[in-house]
Amino acid sequence: MREAMKLEKRNFIDLRDFSRAELEGLIEHGFRIKSGDDRQQYLRGKVLGLLFSVASTRTRISFQTGAYHLGGHAEHYNAADLQMSNHETLMDTAAVMGRFLDAIIVRMYDMNFYGRGRESIETIARYANVPVINALDDKDHPCQVMADILTLKEKFGRDFRKKKVVMTWGYSKRQKSLGVLHSMMSAGALLGMNLTFAYPEGYDLDPDYVAFARKALEESGGTLEFSNDLNAASEGADVIYVKNWKSLKLTREEEDQYKETIKNDWCVSSAHYERANPGALYMDCMPFIRGEQVTAEVADGPNSIIYDQAENRLHMQKAIMAALI
Repeated sequence: MREAMKLEKRNFIDLRDFSRAELEGLIEHGFRIKSGDDRQQYLRGKVLGLLFSVASTRTRISFQTGAYHLGGHAEHYNAADLQMSNHETLMDTAAVMGRFLDAIIVRMYDMNFYGRGRESIETIARYANVPVINALDDKDHPCQVMADILTLKEKFGRDFRKKKVVMTWGYSKRQKSLGVLHSMMSAGALLGMNLTFAYPEGYDLDPDYVAFARKALEESGGTLEFSNDLNAASEGADVIYVKNWKSLKLTREEEDQYKETIKNDWCVSSAHYERANPGALYMDCMPFIRGEQVTAEVADGPNSIIYDQAENRLHMQKAIMAALI
């Protein structure tokens, strides 16, 4: 039996901190865990803390279930129930949690202040002195994207890198993190994938991530394209992956007004799949509201793999925890 990828004592916050070989090793281990070829109790006797300041379904449940399967225990902590609600500093909170726990899994962001969530996770990592896993901040969602890539490889095999994956903005009344987009751009560039990002004008991604991706692509051989036209981007697509994200340029009030004028143009429907390649898949990290960013016909159709994506969060996060802890 092959051992797990070893990344002991490292944090899992930003995929730009990892090599292509490390990402491929994690994906391979995720497959072995899912197939039942690796049932080792990597977390026997370990206790993990989930420090979440915002809501979660798939991330929270998959981490808690995965820790149990690996022989450990993961306890969920709502920031509002801790002394953080009485203004205890993140430094003190992290330092104390690090004395009790073997790793900390953090979901923390405020959509009104881009970058503040990342600063908070970095503070926790600095003072906790145990591995910290990013369960979604305002810049990255590495666990989601690693599970997404495991899913793509599961569906397409080794050729997944050659497939055209369209990551598109979709309408939502809520403002949501850019994390999935940035993590996919980073991982896709390192792994040599062919990615197209489609979004309305004003929704450009963080230029730091774009610059990293362009440099990584020089070595990996993948492609990176951008489009402000969903119809054009859908041409020849093998996957259409819908994700809403907030604008880094518009104020909240400006964005709310703007979104209402463009929402009909940014709801994925069967019309977009008529432009895509036959058998093109639909992906969505969830949650979503049918009729907003995607029609029910597509979300519930035969080429939708959204629940496979969700299940693979469990297997991929087991591999991540095994590697770090």
